[in-house]
Amino acid sequence: MILETATTKSLVENALAQIAPPQNIVVIDETKEAPNFQVDIEKMSRGFVNIVKNAFDAMPDGGKLIIKSEEVGGFVVFSFKDSGNGMTPEMLGNLWTPLFTTKAKGMGFGLAICKRVVEAHTGKVSAESSIKKGTTIKVEFLLT
Repeated sequence: MILETATTKSLVENALAQIAPPQNIVVIDETKEAPNFQVDIEKMSRGFVNIVKNAFDAMPDGGKLIIKSEEVGGFVVFSFKDSGNGMTPEMLGNLWTPLFTTKAKGMGFGLAICKRVVEAHTGKVSAESSIKKGTTIKVEFLLT
């Protein structure tokens, strides 16, 4: 890993620059400029792209993706909240498993890779979901 200093906003902007949202989806970036933290920008941006792509796929009829960042007790916490279809508890339980996919053309590696990258940064990733209400993915990093 090549660790560089990034802000929460710059990391999300880097990821969003790599993927265009569908016309029927609005992306709201509420990330903050601070804090600065050490991260492999290229790898973590790829992980964030995977989260965003999954959010887009969960909203085939359109919707909204809200991305936020906050500093909580020595951690920086990112949240990606979509207004999509949501997931069943079974789907949620398999979310980070390689080769698990609900998509016709999916390979099932995107979120598994994201989890591996986050954990390599000594972070953690979690998900909450409600059917027809959407999903929130949270990514946490320890500030050093």
